[in-house]
Amino acid sequence: MDRFSKHSIVISAVLLGLCGATSLAQNSSGRLADRTPVLMITIDTLRADHLGCYGYTRVRTPAIDALAAQGTRFENDLAQVPITLPSHTVILTGTYPMYNGEHDFTSPSLPARVGLLSEAFERHGYDTAAFVSSFVLNSSFGLNRGFQTYDDHFGPHQFEITNPGNIERRAGETVGDLLAWFKDRKADGPAAKPFFVWLHLYDPHRPYNPPEPFHTEYASHLYDGEIAYTDSQLKRLFDALRAGGLYDRMLIVLAADHGESLGEHGEDEHSFFIYNATLHVPLIFKPPRSMASPHVAHRLVGNVDVAPTILELVHLEDPLSRQFQGSSLASEILGKGPVAEHAIYSETYYPRDSFRWSGLRCISTDQYKYIQAPHPELYDMVKDPHELHNLYGERAALSAALREQLVGIERRYKSPDASDASAGPPLSSDTVEKLRSLGYLAYAAPTQSDSTQPLPDPKDKVKVYQLLIHAYSLASAGRSVESNRTLDAVEAEEPNLHLVSFLRAENFVRLGRLEDAERNYLITLKLFPTFDQAIMGLAHLYMQQGEDVKAKPLLELAVHLNPHDFIAYYALGLVARDAKNTDEASRYFQKSVQEKPEFAFSQQELGIALVELKRYSEAVGPLSQAEKFGLSDLRLENSLGGALANAGRLKEAVDHYQKALKLSPNDPPLRLNLALAYFKMGEKQSAQREFDSACQLSPSLCEPYRQLFKKSPGQ
Repeated sequence: MDRFSKHSIVISAVLLGLCGATSLAQNSSGRLADRTPVLMITIDTLRADHLGCYGYTRVRTPAIDALAAQGTRFENDLAQVPITLPSHTVILTGTYPMYNGEHDFTSPSLPARVGLLSEAFERHGYDTAAFVSSFVLNSSFGLNRGFQTYDDHFGPHQFEITNPGNIERRAGETVGDLLAWFKDRKADGPAAKPFFVWLHLYDPHRPYNPPEPFHTEYASHLYDGEIAYTDSQLKRLFDALRAGGLYDRMLIVLAADHGESLGEHGEDEHSFFIYNATLHVPLIFKPPRSMASPHVAHRLVGNVDVAPTILELVHLEDPLSRQFQGSSLASEILGKGPVAEHAIYSETYYPRDSFRWSGLRCISTDQYKYIQAPHPELYDMVKDPHELHNLYGERAALSAALREQLVGIERRYKSPDASDASAGPPLSSDTVEKLRSLGYLAYAAPTQSDSTQPLPDPKDKVKVYQLLIHAYSLASAGRSVESNRTLDAVEAEEPNLHLVSFLRAENFVRLGRLEDAERNYLITLKLFPTFDQAIMGLAHLYMQQGEDVKAKPLLELAVHLNPHDFIAYYALGLVARDAKNTDEASRYFQKSVQEKPEFAFSQQELGIALVELKRYSEAVGPLSQAEKFGLSDLRLENSLGGALANAGRLKEAVDHYQKALKLSPNDPPLRLNLALAYFKMGEKQSAQREFDSACQLSPSLCEPYRQLFKKSPGQ
C-alpha cells in the first residue's frame, strides 16, 4: 500500500552527537579499521518462502541461492514494519520504529538524532553510495544522509503521468547505474577506498509485470516472475563483481524490507496486517572468502539486527552503535555459536493512521507470536506457521506474559523525544486567511478517534479495506465511474474515511468534473488537514483552472509542513512565473533544485528564468542539467541556445538552435535566433539563409533586423 504514501517528507541534516568522529577512525590498537567493502541489497516485497534456497520450487533464483550457499542464511528473519520506508529505516539505523519515529506513510521525517549506517561508513573513510528503485525511498525522505552518491534518478516524464509514490524503475536500470559507478571508480586504481553500497530493487512490488521471458514463463504467478527477473539482474551484478575481482573480497548482505500477502487472512499486498506472510523475509550474509563456513541459522532474528551485524563483521567501532536496539549476529555468522535468543517486535500503524482503526503490534519468540489488537491473537508458530488457529482464549497466562514483554520492549526503546519533527517557516497571517477563505480551516494533525471507545479491529474491517483497494485498482485502470460507485459502498460502511473522498476527488479530476473534485479535496482536508496528497492535488486543480491565487497558499502550506518538498517549490515557481515575477520564480526553482538536483523540470525552469533575467552564464548550468536528465523540448533547446549565444559560446548555441529546429522547423523566432548567432560568428551566408526563412514565416518579426541583414551588391 505504498500507493497511499506521502510524496515528500521533512528531512533533518543535523547529526546527533556523532559529528566528532574522525574521517578515518582507528581501533583500540591504533590501526585503521578493517577495509572490507560492503554491498547491502534490499529487495522490496520479497517473501522468504518464495526463494529456492528457502525451499520454494516454483521459481528459479540461482543467483540468490548461490549467495546463500556461500554464506549464512537466516531461516527465521522478521521485518519490523511491513511498509517500505519505515522498514528500510529500521535496517539502516538498527532501531525500532518507536525510537526512530518512522511508523508509516504519515510519520514525520527521520529525526536528526537518529544516525544512519551510511554515516558511520563515511566517517571511517569509505566511499558510500545508494541506488534505489522507487520514489518511496527518494532522497527527500531522509535516508540519503551519509551517502556521497544517492542515485534515485527517475525519468522526468514519470512525474507527469503518475502519483510520485508509484514511480519506480526496473532492476536492470538500477543495476546498470551501480555497475557504471563501479566502472568509474576503477580510475582510482588499486588504492581506491573501500565502499559501502546499498542497492534497492523494487520489482516484486505490485503491479506484477515482469519483462519477457519471465512474463510468459510465470504467466500464472507473476509475483514469482518478478522475483525471477530480479534474480537475473543480481546474477548480472555478481558476474561483473567476480570479473572485477571484488566478489570474493566483499561482505554481501541480502535482505527484504517486508513480504507480500497473497490473499492470506484476506489481505492482498502488505501493510494492513502483521502476519508472517508480510513479516517473514530472507536474510543472507555472504562474508569475504575464508572468513566463515557456509551454514543455515535457525534462530529467530529481525531486520533490526542487520546494522549491528554489518559493523561488527567489518570491525568498525563507531558512535552509531550506541543507538542500536538490535543485536549483532556476527558470532553466529563466524561459527562461534549463536548469541542469546531475543524476542522480535513488529507493528503496523497503517490501519490506525490511514483508517482510524486500531494499530497492530506483535512480539515473536522462537515458538509463539502474540498480536496486540482489540481481539488479541496468539499462535504457535512451530505447529501453526500459517497462523490459522488463535490460541488466545486457551493460553491466557502465556498471552499475558507475552503482552507484558511487548509493552516492555516499547517502553525500553521508546524515543526520548516524541516531538522532534521539523517544519518550515511559520505561515503568514495572510496565508492562513487565504486558506480559510478556500474552506481549509485547520492544519493540525487529525484526531484518531472522536470517542473514547476502542478503535475497530482491522480484522473486522478487512472487507471494507478490500473494497477500497478495488476502488483504487479501478481508478488506476481508468475506470473512474466504477471506482466512484465502489467508493460509495465503502462510504456506506465508513462515512468519515479521508481516503474515500480523496480517491473520489482524483476520479472527478480525471472525469473533468472539477467542482466535484474541489469539494471532495476539501472534505478530505477537513478529515485529515495535513494529508499532503490532498493539499497538492487541490493546488494542482486550481493551477489547471488558472486560479493560481488559490493554489499559492496551499503550496505555501505544503512547504510549511515539509520544507524539503521539491515538487511544491517547483509549483510555487510556476505560480510566480505566470504572475511575471521572474525574480521570485527563480528563487523557488532554485530551492527545488537544491532539494532535488535530478528533477529536470526545475532545472529547466530555473535556467529559463535566469535567461529572462539576463543572467546568461548562470543559466547554462541548469539548462544543461535539464537536458542531461532527460528533457528535450523546444523551450529548453531555444533557451539553452540563447544562454550560450549571450555568453559568447556561439558554436554551442548554434548546435542547440538546430536541435530546436528539428522539433519545430517552422518557428520564426527560432530561425531568427539562429540567424543572429550565425551573423555574430561571421557566417554571413548561413545567417542570411536563416533570416530569409524567418521572414517568409513572419515578415513583421524581421522588420527591426532588415538593415542588419541588408544584402550587399551582388548577393
